[in-house]
Amino acid sequence: MFSVLLGNVRHGRLARLPYLGYSLLIMALMLGFGIALAVAAGVGEQLIGGDLQQAQDKLREWFAMPVILLTVLVMSLLLFMSANIMAKRLRDIGLPGWLMVAAVVVLTAMVTYWVSDDAGNGLHTLVWVVLLLVPGNTVSAAATDTV
Repeated sequence: MFSVLLGNVRHGRLARLPYLGYSLLIMALMLGFGIALAVAAGVGEQLIGGDLQQAQDKLREWFAMPVILLTVLVMSLLLFMSANIMAKRLRDIGLPGWLMVAAVVVLTAMVTYWVSDDAGNGLHTLVWVVLLLVPGNTVSAAATDTV
């Protein structure tokens, strides 16, 4: 599993069904991490006594830098895993992997900036669906990155 998510950065390929599974796993991990942060903030508020403003001030004072560093580290790792499996899926389709990932990121950022957040999210979702629907090239099992 880790070799699919983090390894074979230059030459790996990923079929449609494994791409779906790994992308849903990464989405679930992102959601779980966000919920864990929210629960930790809520628990901290209850431990301090229920005063929301006082709890926010104390949590900011105690945990600001470690939580920011942990969040940046975890989200960077999850975003790299997502880009890596997208690059593998693009290679399986027959396109240049990392170049196309960069193009999708730039295009999504431009649409988000000039049009709206919803349009950028819609474009990203459209790319994800296209990657799920377009069949890959037929290659030997040794050249693919599947579980």
